Amino acid sequence: MVRCPLPFLVALALGVPAAAGSLAGPVQVLDKGHPRPNLKDCVAILEPLTAPAAVPGPGKPVTIRTLGKAFHPRVTLVTPGTEVTFPNLDHILHNVFSVTPGNRFDTGHYRPGEAPRVKVANPGLVKLYCNIHHQMNAYLWVVDTPFAQLLEGRAGVQFDGVPPGRYRLRLWHPETGERQWEVAVGPGITRGGWQLEVSLPSVEPHKNKFGRDYPPPEDERSY
Repeated sequence: MVRCPLPFLVALALGVPAAAGSLAGPVQVLDKGHPRPNLKDCVAILEPLTAPAAVPGPGKPVTIRTLGKAFHPRVTLVTPGTEVTFPNLDHILHNVFSVTPGNRFDTGHYRPGEAPRVKVANPGLVKLYCNIHHQMNAYLWVVDTPFAQLLEGRAGVQFDGVPPGRYRLRLWHPETGERQWEVAVGPGITRGGWQLEVSLPSVEPHKNKFGRDYPPPEDERSY
């Protein structure tokens, strides 16, 4: 009779490979050379380079509210096929759309209290806008790896249960864009430290859903 060591049995019970490791380390978003006090809206994605990861199925429906002529939250993580709802909590019309290839959609105008729904199918960054209000800009990351995190409330990256191998670590923020690093994860904790630097405006320049310029702010209708 072959006896299995207790750590191996515990790992099997948890569904985590016995030799799985962790990737951990601080992240800084530098603004004019100074670190911001938090990692709000920062995304970390860990993608395997040596073997495909199990692709997550659709997650629970998520909600992105429109309130005060803004999207809440500004950045959201979902898996392919997840349903996204856009409840209008303002007293005016909204029209959410995206022209991102592979995930295009257009809710059309919808009234206060209404909540149109869409499904996003393809992995990648989906940029969200309102066809009525130019200042409304949000982002939906569709990820096909189980290792993805929003870093708000954290000091940095902390991925656990990572099978040993080589990975691509992708860090992104709306005002820094994306940076990538290759990392090797083994048993135990692999440590590192990473930085992003602010170089982009808080609202991304964009056209309306027809590819035209928005009217000047003073000409925007109040609906």
